[in-house]
Amino acid sequence: MDERQRHHPCRMRPRQQTENDAKEQHMTARTDPQLFDPTRWEGLLADVARRHEVPGIVAGVLHVDPVSDAEQRFVAATGISNLRTEVGTDRTTLCQIGSITKLLTSTMIMQLVDEGKLSLDTPVSEILPDLSFAELDPAELTVEHLLAHTSGLDGDLFTDTGRGDDCVEKYVATLSEAKSLFSPGTGFSYCNSGFVIAGRIIEVLDEVTWDRALNTRICQRLGNEHMFTLAEDIMSHRHQHGHVAIPGTDTWMPAPVSQITRSMGPAGLVTCSADDLLGFGAAVLRSGRTSTGVPILSEDSLRLMSEPRHTLIEQAASTAPQWGLGWMIDEWEGQKLQWHGGTTIGNNAWFQVLPASGLAFVVFCNGGVAAHAAAEIYGAFARTFAGIDAPPATRPRSDRPAVAIPESRLGDYADASTALTVLRTDDGTYRARIRSSLGEGDEAPVQTMDLHPSGNEAFVLGRPDARSAWMPMAFAEVDGRDVAYVGIRCLPRAEARPDSTDTESADAPVSGDDA
Repeated sequence: MDERQRHHPCRMRPRQQTENDAKEQHMTARTDPQLFDPTRWEGLLADVARRHEVPGIVAGVLHVDPVSDAEQRFVAATGISNLRTEVGTDRTTLCQIGSITKLLTSTMIMQLVDEGKLSLDTPVSEILPDLSFAELDPAELTVEHLLAHTSGLDGDLFTDTGRGDDCVEKYVATLSEAKSLFSPGTGFSYCNSGFVIAGRIIEVLDEVTWDRALNTRICQRLGNEHMFTLAEDIMSHRHQHGHVAIPGTDTWMPAPVSQITRSMGPAGLVTCSADDLLGFGAAVLRSGRTSTGVPILSEDSLRLMSEPRHTLIEQAASTAPQWGLGWMIDEWEGQKLQWHGGTTIGNNAWFQVLPASGLAFVVFCNGGVAAHAAAEIYGAFARTFAGIDAPPATRPRSDRPAVAIPESRLGDYADASTALTVLRTDDGTYRARIRSSLGEGDEAPVQTMDLHPSGNEAFVLGRPDARSAWMPMAFAEVDGRDVAYVGIRCLPRAEARPDSTDTESADAPVSGDDA
């Protein structure tokens, strides 16, 4: 028996069992009330937070029995919400869910589909006749393209259009200058801009702000009392503040900005409690209804959201192999997983649903090496409650064979906010320089990283320092254009291509300093 089996809370009795015996005991272990005691988990959270330098963690599990509809849940917490104020993190602490907000926006769009106000094939220009782009004909863009990240629009345009109720409308107007990465439906690239357009569709059809629609369509139906978008609503509650690393040190500090701009609301502005997000998960597991029977979404629309709408080419599939309408779609040991993550300024969030097991997981981290911390936590949840292992994080191959990148793939790639240069050093190894401004413009630091082989020949891996998660990079052709994928973002070949040989030596230091 290995160490994992010895300490596994769901370890089977050491006697010969029939298949039915094993299934029965697995169910008993998974629903044992002791497993839902938060104090059982807070020691693990504290240990994970310490080892991965996370100031504060909130995490929880929900189980809905598919037969009895009985519900069990817990939320556990550890650490500090803000290192400056030293306010502690507890089970009620509100956390920024970032791009998990996209699931809520997708759900509201599908509610409109249920109401017959639009369809997935509806051209966006029919609802937003003034919509215009620099290159794309709005008539070619459908509602489905927005929710499935297949619009081809440049996705990371974080334009601040103020705090007024018209900020989403103003943001959509700025997209008249937005360029396209590929034609709609011909590729995939993660697209925040598309979800703000989806939010504007909701505003026009409901004749209220996106925030108000969220409250009416999601919060009130779920009974959520702690799901907010505006800072003034959040401030009166205990809430996590994001933390970022101080450059050149091993120290974390509170992020200088607490929230993304209101104009990006439909793509990532929601702050809520773990309980409230688990409540949304419960409605997903109950076929679109709450425990009291309040309808959130029809079964047909719920099913459509979790069906693959786009299978990513292998080069872009490092995060999830398929994408539904809002949901990322994967498998853990043969079980379907639908999930989404969220990243804001110094905050990270994970929301995962295993429908076959009736389970939903939530993990929030407000800084530190969050990806590693969260993987340990949701991995423990999966083993304990579903009896399965989450796949390990992508890492370089242990034998570290030489990376081989064709000469034709070297050079510059870019979208509106990210610039990537792939170089060969003078000793034949490869290096990437990346600047991701996300609104910081020319002041954004350049990260330099050596490229290593992954276990998958489709992509290579790099990271700027040992505290960062490995970043997949790959090369492909999309809609007739050479592109580089950085994670799930598609960067077309830049028009100007400099010398593709690095003038630095191979052992030059990896740096995050400005170029």
